[in-house]
Amino acid sequence: MQVKFLSYLRDITESAEIDIPASANVGDLLHLLVDRYGQKFKDKILSPGGELGPEIIILINGRQVTNPGGMETPLKDDDIVQILPMAAGG
Repeated sequence: MQVKFLSYLRDITESAEIDIPASANVGDLLHLLVDRYGQKFKDKILSPGGELGPEIIILINGRQVTNPGGMETPLKDDDIVQILPMAAGG
């Protein structure tokens, strides 16, 4: 699975994109990324309650994941996931 980071998330991850094995769902992916990139990444993408932050957009193969239920969206090995802040635009 390919994960692309846009805007200031690139600065935090020090990468524009990574290839990783698919996680079961978006929530699992985000928690894996938090484990990899730490507290600063977590503070930017997750709400205090552990849900997708209100200013973060996640696209899977060009389609936006939305809350509620967005964290349960399943993922596959051939998916392209883009994570961007709303201010980053298209």
